[in-house]
Parts: sequence; structure tokens; C-alpha cells
Amino acid sequence: MIAIRPTTSIALICMTLAGAAWLHAEERMRAGLWAVMSSLNGEPSGTVGNICYTPAMVATANAPAMEVKQATEKLSARQGCTLKEFTMDGNKMSMIKACGAKTSVIVSTYSGDRFETVDKATTGGVTREMRMTGKRVGECK
Repeated sequence: MIAIRPTTSIALICMTLAGAAWLHAEERMRAGLWAVMSSLNGEPSGTVGNICYTPAMVATANAPAMEVKQATEKLSARQGCTLKEFTMDGNKMSMIKACGAKTSVIVSTYSGDRFETVDKATTGGVTREMRMTGKRVGECK
């Protein structure tokens, strides 16, 4: 396991919550060990490692869409942010969050034991893109 920066940790929580974006009757995320990689503006961000998603984390991710939206609103509020938009369409979840002068457009796509999340954050006219990808690689140890 590796140390995860707070910004990355927040993105991972959002990604986990966003996992409930699709397939109402099916499992969206499975508990287990996930290999997660991230980049910032196309360059590796130094955050590459394995993350254990517990059954409790996955239960949140697999909740009905309205519960995911409510959990995302609560998480955003704890971060000092406001959830401006939240939509789900098939296996895709999109949201817009405002955090003071920063606005983030976050899009997550899920397919089985994989995900991709793109967070385009704009502050003062400057946009930075963080991209995270994950793949379930087995059971937690």
C-alpha cells in the first residue's frame, strides 16, 4: 500500500460514491484490491498503487442512485463545496462541484471491475485535469 495525498483521497471517495451510477439491480463495484493509477495534466502524478475497497465502501457504491446523490452532497458539504449538478446515464456519472473559486467537472465511467474518473478543475481561468483509472486485481490481504 502507498500513502495517498488528501486530494487523491477525496477523489477516490467521490469515485467510490460515483460507482452507484449504473445498473440498478447489479453489483457496480466489488470489494477487493484495486490497482489505481492517476495523472495530472497527462503526466503521472506519483500516485500509483493498490487500494483495498472494503465491503462497507462497496455497499455505499452499490446503493440506489438517490442515495449516491445524497452521499455525494454530504461529502461535498464536508469539503466546503456545493454540488451544482449530478446526473447518471447508464454506466456514466457526471457532477459539477463548486469549492470557493474552484469549479470541478467530474465524470466517472464504470465497466465491470474497471473505472475511469476524469476531474477537470478550473480556478482563476486555469484548468487542471486529473485522471484516475482503476482495475480490480483480487482480494484484499
